[in-house]
Amino acid sequence: MVVFLVLVTIHEFGHFIVAKKAGVLVPRFAIGFGPPIFRWGKGETEYSLRIFPLGGYVQLAGDMPQDNFFRVGEPLTVRVDEQNQVTELGDEEDISGGVTGTLVRVDTVRTYKIALDTSNGVHEFPIARRAFLINGKERIALAPPDRQMARKPLLARMLIILAGPLMNVFLTIVLFAIVIGSIGMVASPPQVATVLPASPAFAAGMRSGDVIQAVDGRSISNWMQFVAVIEGHPLDRLTVTVERRQLQQTLHITPRKRKDGVGFIGVTPTVTHGVVPAITGGFQQTVSYTQLIYGSFGQLFTHKNAFVKDSAGPVKIVAIISQQARLGLLNLINLTALLSLNLAILNLLPIPPLDGSRLLFLIVELIRGRPIDPRKEYLVHAIGFVLIIALTVFRTYLDVTQLF
Repeated sequence: MVVFLVLVTIHEFGHFIVAKKAGVLVPRFAIGFGPPIFRWGKGETEYSLRIFPLGGYVQLAGDMPQDNFFRVGEPLTVRVDEQNQVTELGDEEDISGGVTGTLVRVDTVRTYKIALDTSNGVHEFPIARRAFLINGKERIALAPPDRQMARKPLLARMLIILAGPLMNVFLTIVLFAIVIGSIGMVASPPQVATVLPASPAFAAGMRSGDVIQAVDGRSISNWMQFVAVIEGHPLDRLTVTVERRQLQQTLHITPRKRKDGVGFIGVTPTVTHGVVPAITGGFQQTVSYTQLIYGSFGQLFTHKNAFVKDSAGPVKIVAIISQQARLGLLNLINLTALLSLNLAILNLLPIPPLDGSRLLFLIVELIRGRPIDPRKEYLVHAIGFVLIIALTVFRTYLDVTQLF
């Protein structure tokens, strides 16, 4: 569960920090869903850890119209400062010593004012730049128009949405780099470290330090490519071009056939260590796994029963994490990197209410030249959220039946 919390926190922090840099007010930063286990306020943001740690959210001011917090015709109490500006709004039992009346109108998008029908008539109050909606123990910061998400430039809003997945990609690169830095990275171009005595490679004249250049005239750029050719040609005579002491040599090797049917020649690769190779390897690993994950997502929609048999929900993922943790720290770090990358790619799918869907709405806005009605967009995301929760519950049920 700690792994989940780390991945979600990193993701939401990406949205949070870029939103703050762009000047968007962030009333809430929540890890998990449902009732809060504990929460605390700092500045204008309420931070909370909630009971269901299967996600999280950063509430961006104006993402949902703030006018929706209020109901015209209902009683409302406000506290005002020396400049007659509203600093707190809520029910009378939550705000003592305030001005109480019936809400006549409210505008948090343009004029940023509120009007109450009190015993002394209708009074209009400007809302202070630092104002809070009080609801019991909750204090929700209200944002003036210039600090609302919808009022920011389109590019800034796109960057805020992309920041979450990009933070997960960054974490993936760092974690892969840690693993590679610990165990080393296979040299590229591929170089032979050791040659087993009495092996096909030794008999053919291959020696430690040889750099593999080509097999049967086909260029070899990495060790995995070399292994794939050898394993795929048991008992076939192969012409291997190597570089030794800056001179090219041609070797003829016939791979032996193992019991499992694949070929082998008895060599091991040279492994390099260092910060730069680790970072480079982390980036390369991230690119490679990104391609594999996108291919896997495609199979979920094109292969029958792929969702049931090949995907994993929260319960199965926790079981896999526990298994990898028992195998060692590096295994756990490697799995965490893969989960982080999966989270980034999943969130970029154009499915409400994921980041990809919100990005799609912004692209539509760019094409149309005007934004989509925020209430309609909010409704689409709300429906998508319900469907995602239903799908998660179903996948969890499958996890339980498959594991137990």
